[in-house]
Amino acid sequence: MKTKMLKIGATVVTALALASCGGGGPVAGDAEGFSVSPEEIKWTVGSCAFSGGNDTVVTIIGGQPPFRIVNSAPQFVTVDRTQVTGKDPVFRVSTVRGCGENLSITVLDYHSRVAVFNVSIEEDEN
Repeated sequence: MKTKMLKIGATVVTALALASCGGGGPVAGDAEGFSVSPEEIKWTVGSCAFSGGNDTVVTIIGGQPPFRIVNSAPQFVTVDRTQVTGKDPVFRVSTVRGCGENLSITVLDYHSRVAVFNVSIEEDEN
């Protein structure tokens, strides 16, 4: 009976230890998927010369922090940070000036997995 209780106790301790670190393994704590929401946005502006002022908040879903944010089009859009960590990983993307299609913001997690947020800024034809 004493041996059985020791085995049960050891099993419980092991299970608690694994649960507290995410289950063990080389990618402990990782979520299966890694993406951003929204994945893309299209802004229509009155004039490409005065397109600044639009913004949106992008949420990182899954992955392993810290997250690096890489802006491929800083002449068109700004990102409010280059690294994100914490419980609710978000960043803000804002327009600067000009129009463009398929402007991308790349998010890389700790394991260098990639999620992409695409931006298009078009001039209103009216």
